[in-house]
Amino acid sequence: MILLGFILFGVTLVLSMLGKGGGEFFVPIFLAAGIPYQQAASASLFILMVSGLIMMLVFHKKTLIDWNVGLILILSVAFGSFFGGFISASINEIVLKITFSVLLIISAFFIAKPKKRSIVNFGIKIKRKCCGESYEIPILIIIPIVFVIGFIAGMVGISGGGLIVPLLIIIGNMPMRISFATNSLMVLFSATTGFIGRGISTDINWKFNIVMALFAAVGSLIGSHFSTKVKIENLKKIFVFVLVFASLWMFVKTLVG
Repeated sequence: MILLGFILFGVTLVLSMLGKGGGEFFVPIFLAAGIPYQQAASASLFILMVSGLIMMLVFHKKTLIDWNVGLILILSVAFGSFFGGFISASINEIVLKITFSVLLIISAFFIAKPKKRSIVNFGIKIKRKCCGESYEIPILIIIPIVFVIGFIAGMVGISGGGLIVPLLIIIGNMPMRISFATNSLMVLFSATTGFIGRGISTDINWKFNIVMALFAAVGSLIGSHFSTKVKIENLKKIFVFVLVFASLWMFVKTLVG
């Protein structure tokens, strides 16, 4: 268990710099250690809940969070994650694992793409000024998409930040650092509601969850603190590589049983 804890510490140390919880890696790590899938997904959501809270507090102190946009999207991702977590116990594990693999590939693709101007030129947009930056968010388009992302993420046992961050950057034209920081809000609330939804329908190993969360909490605290001192592009390259590797590993492991 201690070795698992140090591995989670390293993962959250790096990913918290990007405002991500690390759920894409927690589940494969737990599965490799022989943890059953439902327990692994439950532990992943609990860890994301704790690390999300820590990242949110640190990014808020650095005044990088767009609270207005974040609070609007919280309800959407929270409801989606709750329902996804609630029905997860009734879905075949193979379906969940394949969904997980596909989600990782999609995340890697969008994160690897260079930043562009918003591709949406219609619908209601809210003008935002935050942290010295100006941008427009097509809120009525982003809200339902975030709900779907939250639903899939809660079902699989992750926060969905790998898709939400690219969504805010590409469609919302939100600056990268602000989108990373704002996503910490959705990591917290998506993971919390997903964990509650999963807890209603499955058993929870509290001792295991708490011990793993303590290691991840320390990593999140250190990583988010140093987020503004590390070049985002260097982290992105490593991040995309690991996402693709984790996706292929999960897919192959599912096929071979």
